[in-house]
Amino acid sequence: MKTAILSLQTAIYNRLSNDAQLAAKITGVYDAVDENTVFPYVTVGNGDTVNNWSTSTWYGEELTHTLHVWSRYKGKKEAVEIMNLIINALSQPLSIDGGFLVEFTQLEFMEVLSDPDDITRHGVMRYRFKIRNQ
Repeated sequence: MKTAILSLQTAIYNRLSNDAQLAAKITGVYDAVDENTVFPYVTVGNGDTVNNWSTSTWYGEELTHTLHVWSRYKGKKEAVEIMNLIINALSQPLSIDGGFLVEFTQLEFMEVLSDPDDITRHGVMRYRFKIRNQ
């Protein structure tokens, strides 16, 4: 048995990176950024959780995966527009490598915060996935 965390993150990254509408709105999708990254952008993979979702006949995981939207627009509009594009991009079933099957995908939580610098808007989206080994 092995975890689907990396396979899921890769599938999400690929889906978002290859979405034409999202690409037209952001500078990129990243696993990590530095201080020179141009706004707006999306980061993936911070705050993942894994719980056992197995039965007596197969191994499964219930994973949460958090996406972050970063914007310097003077309000929440741009962050929410990007979040809507992410919702649209992830509305179709994901195929993941490594012998895993995504059984269930649900947007569990989202919000837009003003960072302490009062310039940056930070959108947080948490998705829940139920994945089993094939």
